[in-house]
Amino acid sequence: MRKQKGTVLIIAVFFASVIAAIAARFTGDFQLSVARTEQGLVNAQLQQFFYSVESFAGWVLIQDADDDSNNGRYQKNGINGNYDHAQEEWTQELNFPIEEAEVTARLEDAQGRFNLNQLQGRPSLYKPAGTFSGRFTVAQQRFIRLLQTYPGDELSLADATTITEAVIDWIDTDDTVTGQGGAENSFYESQDSPYRSANQLFTHVTELRLVKGITRELYDYLQPLVIALPNKEGININTALAPVMRTLNQKGVETPLSEIDVNILLSSRPQNNTELAYQSVDGFLASSEANQLFGVDAELWPSVKGLRTGSEFFLLTSTIGLLGYQQTLTSLIKRESVDTGIKTRVIRRLHE
Repeated sequence: MRKQKGTVLIIAVFFASVIAAIAARFTGDFQLSVARTEQGLVNAQLQQFFYSVESFAGWVLIQDADDDSNNGRYQKNGINGNYDHAQEEWTQELNFPIEEAEVTARLEDAQGRFNLNQLQGRPSLYKPAGTFSGRFTVAQQRFIRLLQTYPGDELSLADATTITEAVIDWIDTDDTVTGQGGAENSFYESQDSPYRSANQLFTHVTELRLVKGITRELYDYLQPLVIALPNKEGININTALAPVMRTLNQKGVETPLSEIDVNILLSSRPQNNTELAYQSVDGFLASSEANQLFGVDAELWPSVKGLRTGSEFFLLTSTIGLLGYQQTLTSLIKRESVDTGIKTRVIRRLHE
């Protein structure tokens, strides 16, 4: 009987241990399920907040266009009769609470950056062994200058030209290598981790990391200066970042403006209460500051191709904190004219 009692005790302890383990497992699974449900609910709330911020940003941009139109601001280089500059209300960062959330939102003119998709194509009189202007389009010449603004081990003109040819090959539709530095599928397929060139326009600037010659350091420098817009839209001279403005030089000049020279151009942007921006590209090129750098001979002035004073595309960066969670979303917004007036729409989103 003593042996039987010992056996019963062992069995009882065994079953108690099993039940405790099962209970612990159920408790852990339940807590995990609750946490997942909570995170799912928070993510759903965050998405709604992001959509609300996008709607508000779209309304702000529409109001800006309406205000410009009502004030009679019209010029051939803008969009919908407006011009955009860095002193407008939409450029102000917003930081405010909404219910239990903390929202920070900032709009940036996407056309203050360099649009990588301008690099598609060839000059009308393309000459592979010709002059700088004969080998590259106006946009490609500007990109070569932009690469040379890299402050690291400053890129040479030859390096910048080679990289630009590789970018041209990345977005063209053929498999023919451009110049001496281009790269097509034969190059990319020979890498340790093979891949193919896009052979289409950039959908996002992160693709630039895959292009021959683009190092991590160079990409980190270019990333805040470039954008991938769904067309060949160019640069807004009223909002362009300093390195982007350095790409505007006299026709045929292969190097960028110096930092001293670009500061002259940036300081020339109208800053008084009545004139906060250049209302036309012609007005910019005819300014005393531009004449100081480019001369008075209009034949030497930078080409007006790809330059404008109004914008269609804007970057919205929203950061929302809710119940201990925080997310950042970058939205590309397009403002356009339709039959019923001005409207905005989100082209793409990228969570960070």
